[in-house]
Amino acid sequence: MPESLVQVTEGSGKLLHTFQRTIGANTVEDEVLITGENYLASYICNLGNGGAAVSTATANSHLVQVMAGATLKVRVRRIELWQSVMATTAAIGTIGIYRLTTAGTGGTVQAVSALDTSDAAAGATCMSLPTAKGTETTPIAFGTVDWMQTVTASNPFAQPVFVLDFDRPRSKPLIIPAGAANGIAVKCITAVAAATVWVNVFIDESNF
Repeated sequence: MPESLVQVTEGSGKLLHTFQRTIGANTVEDEVLITGENYLASYICNLGNGGAAVSTATANSHLVQVMAGATLKVRVRRIELWQSVMATTAAIGTIGIYRLTTAGTGGTVQAVSALDTSDAAAGATCMSLPTAKGTETTPIAFGTVDWMQTVTASNPFAQPVFVLDFDRPRSKPLIIPAGAANGIAVKCITAVAAATVWVNVFIDESNF
């Protein structure tokens, strides 16, 4: 379709920032827009705040679970896995993201750190390797990891080894409903002996 225009009659008051150009024989004003900063409270669930890297040695273990707080939705923006210790044998392994309807217990509680110190503490919680896993329901996404056995002088594998980016234009992020029984798990479907990972989960919290 060709470019078109709608005539607007000027009035008085505040000034609107525009960029003038010509379409055909008409002088038009393109409106200048500046994207505002995100106002939602933002956090990172990470295993680097005093915790140990997480073992991938057990098949179907929940490397990390993120559970919502009682009153706010959790918007998962991005999930990253970084290999921190080499595997006994190089392997291709599968990682899955699942919804949880109960929280796992018995693992290591991990920090949920605010990216802005003026924001309130997160309602969401994070735990690594729960010994009693939460109840899995809907599978959300899957991916494979090329687990490294040795470090070479010129490593051909870019870190992180696994990324899910839910913060895409014209799409909602992965949303965990409010309620302490609602969450997600990053599941290590394929056992990989000796390897360990750091996991970063970037989240926002909102009341809508």
